[in-house]
This record gives sequence, C-alpha cells and structure tokens, in this order.
Amino acid sequence: MSKCKVAIIGSGNIGTDLMIKILRHGKHLEMSVMVGIDPNSDGLARASRMGVATTHEGVSGLMAMKRVRRYRHCV
Repeated sequence: MSKCKVAIIGSGNIGTDLMIKILRHGKHLEMSVMVGIDPNSDGLARASRMGVATTHEGVSGLMAMKRVRRYRHCV
C-alpha cells in the first residue's frame, strides 16, 4: 500500500511537532508540504532544512503548488 501524502497547515509548534512525528514514524503517511503564513517562521525553516516543501502563502500558496493535484479533507 502506498503512503498518503499530507500537507500540514500551520507551521507553529503543534504543526512542527506533527511534521516530525510523520517523518519519523509515519507508516501510512508521507510528509509533502508545510504551510504557513509567516515567511520567517521557525517551523517553515525547520521543514525546509528537513527536505520538506514549504509555502508561506497559506492555503492559496499550497493550492498553487504543482505537486498538489488533489486533496482530501480528513477529520
């Protein structure tokens, strides 16, 4: 079974913690994009250093990325 690619919306402490957990332990999830609104966010900088694509343009920046072809809202 292939992994489901995910984007995290919110590059603060909670989003960054979730990203690290997905990168380290994600059996069914693959970290794809970290989304934020502050270009100087520590979370976006950390994601970039870890090889994760980032955008500081919020959801509109995410949807403009070529890697985003479709999305599912999961609760």
